[in-house]
Amino acid sequence: MNLDTTSGCSSRSDHVASGRWRGLWTILALAAIVRVGALWVWSENLTEDRDVYLAIARGVVEGRGYSVQGTNVPTAFRPPLYPLLLVATGTSDSVWGRAFLHLVLGVATVWLTYLLGRRLGLCEPLALFAAGLVAVDPLLLRYTTFPMTETLSTFLATALLLSLTMPASRRLKFVTGAIFGLNVLCRPTLWVFAGLMGLWWLVRGWIAGEDRGSENHGRLRNVPWFTLAAVLIVVLPWVVRNALVMGHPILMTTHGGYTLLLGNNPSFYREVVDQPSGTVWDGSHGEGQEVWAASINRRLDEAGVAGEVARDGWMGQLAKQHIRNEPGEFVKACWLRFRRFWSLVPHGDADSSVSPMVRMPIGLFYGGVFLLALIGLGRVLIVDPARWCPLILLIVTFVSVHLVYWSNARMRSPVVPAVALLASRSLVSRRFVCD
Repeated sequence: MNLDTTSGCSSRSDHVASGRWRGLWTILALAAIVRVGALWVWSENLTEDRDVYLAIARGVVEGRGYSVQGTNVPTAFRPPLYPLLLVATGTSDSVWGRAFLHLVLGVATVWLTYLLGRRLGLCEPLALFAAGLVAVDPLLLRYTTFPMTETLSTFLATALLLSLTMPASRRLKFVTGAIFGLNVLCRPTLWVFAGLMGLWWLVRGWIAGEDRGSENHGRLRNVPWFTLAAVLIVVLPWVVRNALVMGHPILMTTHGGYTLLLGNNPSFYREVVDQPSGTVWDGSHGEGQEVWAASINRRLDEAGVAGEVARDGWMGQLAKQHIRNEPGEFVKACWLRFRRFWSLVPHGDADSSVSPMVRMPIGLFYGGVFLLALIGLGRVLIVDPARWCPLILLIVTFVSVHLVYWSNARMRSPVVPAVALLASRSLVSRRFVCD
């Protein structure tokens, strides 16, 4: 296997250029058709502002700035990219404008998956197979219909992976940094990915002997300065804005403490973690999530904890205290979050909108994809770990973060293309040869 070649591949059924384009256009058309269908069937979801991104965007349009819903109070509770994209595209008040935006992002993600597959050395049929899996992925289809970050984040994460597989140049390094900056402004989870990639870079340099004391100049020269500069240019305005209006140079959001506490508290442990599999936090085994949330707000008020930043810190510390007090329950909760992250069928609120007849095909689809992905993972770890490392680290990032923080299947959306590509890699054989 030639690890330096990514463009060539062969199969017993050779495809001419026109045939290849026809296959790609067919997959892209399929992606568009099923997304249009989802947007039509679940059109009411386009106005369901679960994460108040629409409200934040409207505040910006109305001149109140990036603020708490219906007020002039500045906020950093949600990452800024998605609502600002709605503002920039004029879709914050246009239902079908948002639908078109999500449609374009979804189809573009399928295209990027195909390109990434080719860069990773997959032959044409297998790259198309991976793109096809992303085109019809039930999770991506469902969340195409919500004004949430899943569609944008999946597109950006795939674009980042593609840029990391391209031949290095100053321009590409800068573009990679800019794409990464956009990623963390959409999903701050990607900061962990940066840490893992940095660790991989250091280990790879150490293996290559670049950590010798006499080679400090060479190590500094190999630092991706253009990438770091681009990240700084993209992310710094958010940090400066937060320093000026929030009083703190917040790099991510003020949402972390809440999501950590949401999945690590005695009520959740007793009412969900200790209950049979599939139990939701709806009050059927206790007071329920709404009552718990109200009690937390009362405690914050009674303690005199005011301001978004202070409340975020308070909730984060309380969550850590619960983890220390009940380490066994925390471990059980981590296992629950892992299962929810990789759930084969809709769970919780999503379950009620899916008929039993649809649940089985969805479960079979994901069961097959995950099985193939595990086989593909084993293969790339043996024969080609370096080239596939960014994809693996992206998956590790999201799994590890959501072991600790609140988790459900929606959280895995950004890694769907990576999983699809690993599944395709498992099918490499004499018929489909990977270069």
